[in-house]
Amino acid sequence: MPTILIVDKVHPMLAETLGKSGFDCRTDRDMTYDKFIALPDNIDGLVIRSRFEVDKAIIDSKPHLRFIIRIGSGMENIDTQYAENHNIRCHSTPDGNAPAVAEHCLALLLSALRHIPNANNEVRRGEWLREVNKGTELGSRRVGIIGYGHTGPAFARLLKALGCDVICHDRYKQNYGDENAKEASLDEILSTCSIISLHINYTPENHHFINKELIEKAQQPFIFINSSRGSAVNTADLIDALDNGKISCACLDVLEFESTRLKIPPKEQWPADLQRLAKMGNVILTPHVGGQTLESELRHAELAVKIIQEYYQETI
Repeated sequence: MPTILIVDKVHPMLAETLGKSGFDCRTDRDMTYDKFIALPDNIDGLVIRSRFEVDKAIIDSKPHLRFIIRIGSGMENIDTQYAENHNIRCHSTPDGNAPAVAEHCLALLLSALRHIPNANNEVRRGEWLREVNKGTELGSRRVGIIGYGHTGPAFARLLKALGCDVICHDRYKQNYGDENAKEASLDEILSTCSIISLHINYTPENHHFINKELIEKAQQPFIFINSSRGSAVNTADLIDALDNGKISCACLDVLEFESTRLKIPPKEQWPADLQRLAKMGNVILTPHVGGQTLESELRHAELAVKIIQEYYQETI
């Protein structure tokens, strides 16, 4: 009877379904790094979000471990190379939250185009500024999507339905354009788009992918959306671009200052760039909730069940 340990919040369907299939499925959402290392080596599978880093010490402590499933898309809290070198398979469930992230990006974008956050604050102060808050219709804009794996295509489907001209770029793929977005070079996105949305995984190669040099190539001011990983953006360069008008508005669901557990420091410990960002009127911030919906929780669990069942069908 394989033993599977769940250490983060996951839809109960996962444990219920695995239990009915004969797995010994255990949940401990108070699990810590040290507590996991001290556990007996009798765990076949680990299901985790961002509870702790799965590093060499964690992997060495559990020679019996056969697979790790990261609920969500990013795998940066897992030393996947070391795990796979020890015959531990590493999986994620990026399709689980792709629709949710796409809807959140759309909400951020519409909020920027129609000045909703500022207008809301103004009305609450007794200001009724109709002309100042005149907006722009989304269907009149060309949108560039950088990264076309899971959330990028989901966002493109929504944009296309609203009449947008959408182009996309992915340096790791070929022939990836579809009925919703035309394949394009990064230079074409920077030269022709007034909205640019980032949908890339974080890897060392993608650290500060969005930086001053790249931003300077843009031929017009653009709205920037980031729902991927904060460390893919150089925050200091972003602030400069917001100040000088190269970027008209930044919609950020993720921040460079997040830990691997997807948390930011207490406000009294905020670095200067985060303090500056939080005070800017042309910035919209949300706390890494793009993929957080009731529906995505269920999809993540369904995908995890499928991965586990297929693993044992293959290895039996």
